[in-house]
Amino acid sequence: MLLEITEREMPPDITVVELTGKLAMGRECQRVETVVDDLAKRGSTRVIFDMSGVDYMDSAGIGMLALATGKLKESGGSLAIVAPEGRVLQLLNLTQLTAIVKVCPTLDAAAAAL
Repeated sequence: MLLEITEREMPPDITVVELTGKLAMGRECQRVETVVDDLAKRGSTRVIFDMSGVDYMDSAGIGMLALATGKLKESGGSLAIVAPEGRVLQLLNLTQLTAIVKVCPTLDAAAAAL
């Protein structure tokens, strides 16, 4: 399944980007990069990537998350990731991405962490 990206607002001022499918090298990562660029330009300072629906991620996906974290920090924002369990959470822990971005089990926990 290709990556689906849905964006919505969560009160008071949090942008939730729901990712569903595969986050892998190619168009999927480019699409996420475009979304992050748009968020930074709009001045979105609190962003959550809800990756509960991501069933596959490769090294390009990990790199994209690191890039997204950096771009949002540069624009004065912050990122939290929802990864409740499974392969995605294992990869985030294995690559130590959890050291630079908040990873939470639920959307509410991610909102509280921002």
